[in-house]
Amino acid sequence: HTGLRSHLSNFVAQLLTTQAEDGYLGPFPRSDRLLKHWDLWGHYHLMLGLLTWHQHTGDSAALNTCRRMADLICRTYLDGPRRVYDAGSHEMNMAIIHSLGWLYRLTGEPKYLRLMHEIEKDWERAGDYLRTGLAGVEFYATPRPRWESLHDLQGLVELWRITGQAQYRQAFQHHWRSILRWDRHPSGGFSTGEQAVGSPYASGPIETCCTVAWLALSVDMLRLTGEALAADELELATLNAALGAQHPSGRWWTYNTPMNGVREASAHSIVFQARAGTPELNCCAVNGPRALGLLSDWAVMTDGRGLVINWLGPGQFSLRLPDGTPVQLRSDTAYPLSGHIRWTIQLARGPAQFPIRFRIPGWSAPARVTLNQGEERIGSPGRYLEWLRLWHSGDTVELELELALRIRAGDREASGQVCLYRGPILLAYDQRHNSFDEPDLPALDLSRLAEAKVSFPTNPGPEADLLAPWLLVAMPAQGGRSVRLCDFASAGVAGTRYRSWLPALHLPPPPPIQRLPPDGAVVGPGKTTFRWTTRTNASLSSYRLLIWPLTEDAGPVVQLNNLTQPWVSLDECAKRSLQPGQWYRWQVIAQGPYGQVASVEPALRFRYDPTARSVVEEQTWELGRGAVIVEAPLRGDPKPVWGTLQRAPGYTNAPGPDGAPASAVQLDGPEQMLVYALTGELGRDYSVGVWVRLLATPEGRLGQVFSAWAGPMDDPLRITIQDRRLFARLESGQAYSTAGVPVKVGRWYHVAAVKAGTNLTLYVDGQACQNIPVPEWVLTRSEACALGGNPRYPGNEFLAVQLARFTLAARAWSAEEVRERASAFAPEPGTGSSSRSR
Repeated sequence: HTGLRSHLSNFVAQLLTTQAEDGYLGPFPRSDRLLKHWDLWGHYHLMLGLLTWHQHTGDSAALNTCRRMADLICRTYLDGPRRVYDAGSHEMNMAIIHSLGWLYRLTGEPKYLRLMHEIEKDWERAGDYLRTGLAGVEFYATPRPRWESLHDLQGLVELWRITGQAQYRQAFQHHWRSILRWDRHPSGGFSTGEQAVGSPYASGPIETCCTVAWLALSVDMLRLTGEALAADELELATLNAALGAQHPSGRWWTYNTPMNGVREASAHSIVFQARAGTPELNCCAVNGPRALGLLSDWAVMTDGRGLVINWLGPGQFSLRLPDGTPVQLRSDTAYPLSGHIRWTIQLARGPAQFPIRFRIPGWSAPARVTLNQGEERIGSPGRYLEWLRLWHSGDTVELELELALRIRAGDREASGQVCLYRGPILLAYDQRHNSFDEPDLPALDLSRLAEAKVSFPTNPGPEADLLAPWLLVAMPAQGGRSVRLCDFASAGVAGTRYRSWLPALHLPPPPPIQRLPPDGAVVGPGKTTFRWTTRTNASLSSYRLLIWPLTEDAGPVVQLNNLTQPWVSLDECAKRSLQPGQWYRWQVIAQGPYGQVASVEPALRFRYDPTARSVVEEQTWELGRGAVIVEAPLRGDPKPVWGTLQRAPGYTNAPGPDGAPASAVQLDGPEQMLVYALTGELGRDYSVGVWVRLLATPEGRLGQVFSAWAGPMDDPLRITIQDRRLFARLESGQAYSTAGVPVKVGRWYHVAAVKAGTNLTLYVDGQACQNIPVPEWVLTRSEACALGGNPRYPGNEFLAVQLARFTLAARAWSAEEVRERASAFAPEPGTGSSSRSR
């Protein structure tokens, strides 16, 4: 567009005039330049924009401006005492590694690569992106899971492009796959409260900037791997989350585009960013359009041999084959409203032989692909169909995709609800298309899904056209009613409330999410435990585990049926079908009375090596009677009657509350605690109880009676002594704490903390003392809990204490149950005649 190009050219020219003589291009005074704030982050985005402009126009002045910025950054942080780490705001400022890599590839300037490697070292004290990626740590569990870190991850791609070292590629792919499994919402949007939290069902804000970063990351994944799954993700996010973030008028973008709620202009949601004269200018308003501009990076690509068509919507494209031959493509279609797509090829230099690869979306049924209205082929969902031939100008290729309605059942916060799609389009309830408000929304009747009727608004009139939906779907609902659903991008554009998580009847199970072995793990001999998320949806009856060779289309080599628990141990007999050195992928199928569903893509991968030790050896996640995770009488010994003792570095026996000798254990404080495996899945409801006698109170710090801390703002439950008071606390993204209850040294107390849904209650001697609201679902990566200390924190949170009768359960105890546990020291609360311990 010549007008747009002229406007941008003038803008860039004016921008370049604002650069200081030393190369600085930012708003801060000389004393602060590049040393604090988010100044390196600002320079990073300026460099990205100018490098993109240079790539498309060849503007040498833009490239020179980037070099001057990079030279100043190198003078500031290379060969001196300062490090980029010292600038603070690590995930933001360290993202400069991405633009430095791009600039190095263009210029070959050695100091840019040197600084990249110095930032790589600093990562270890910040986001630790390389090491956590290689270790298979889920992205939400890394030290810096905020959205800005996605731009640091792009630095891994640059390091791979420059050095060719596989570790960078491996770490990047792991993080992308982890985000997709755990934190990409059904709208295609990424983030909950501006970061990864480990749940696609969480209801926090889905920020536009976060989704744009996810799109940019997915473009890199597509370029890096050529996997159709990455293109599927780009399509989903573009057509739903991205277009849903822009108002049809084009005037504003949202900050938050929630699954359920309202659309608000970012100028209202993040008004703190407003400046005089530009009240609507903020991060999301300027970043949002990039979601649409990124189409030029992935719609049609070349792969070294020929063309790769990812975008299935209408468009015209001019590009060159790897040998320089110009090609023009035109797509005539109403996709995504219609499943018929017609591509026409034009060649300026006459016939040419090359392959064209057409993406067949993963959600589609096998697709019919027709050449020149004659020869037909069938494309497999989630793959590319390659057509290698001598192409002529005027050749046409037609794709026929089935746009059937499909569902995704929710879990956790979205339990009992579904997302409904037509092709790539997420559907949503909107007040303006229905005669009832959101509180009266009936449950969709999924048994009548085939009766849904699709319509397309026609000739709505010039005034209404701006806000008209793309399509409407009349969906049968409970009690013979009907709910009209529209496309997610149009939902809420009139200021009305909308919902895309919809109540429903006859739900299939929610898709499991694989946990162990971690992606890229080595599986060795003996028994290896495979684990996935526990269901919270009663529509599930059993699981199946399937294992396939990673690079073959053959059927599964291992299939285990009728599994009733969300884990299974693969023994030597089952492993006989695995070939040494071979890579495999595994999948879980959840089955229920209303259908079955596969685990969330992408499937986890492992390599079988019979000479190596398994990353995850045999473990059990079976609960004891009463949903017990750990039960330890602590009668002079920390060994549990149920559960697994991981370590007990120093303890002695002591008299218990009844005075009987050796009926308790004693920890003297420094370096002593009892650590147990947290094998049950904490989520909504759980309880802990223990008898406690303080020997001393910590001064100027806190001490842990019980803690399951896994990292910053990740402790599903802790009972803490601080300032001679007892607290029940929880950390899940933020901290939650009861008020303190005074306790005395030398006195026995029975203490319990019970999380029941949205309530956390602290009990002392059987009486409820404090109750606070907490998140209904707690997302944790904790794998251990401790008495007398913190299982993972290297600092001093130890407690000098005597302990007896410890129980941790994966359910909420009633007040009466807590009173019974506190009422007498005998007999023991039973786990029955059975026990299991390690």
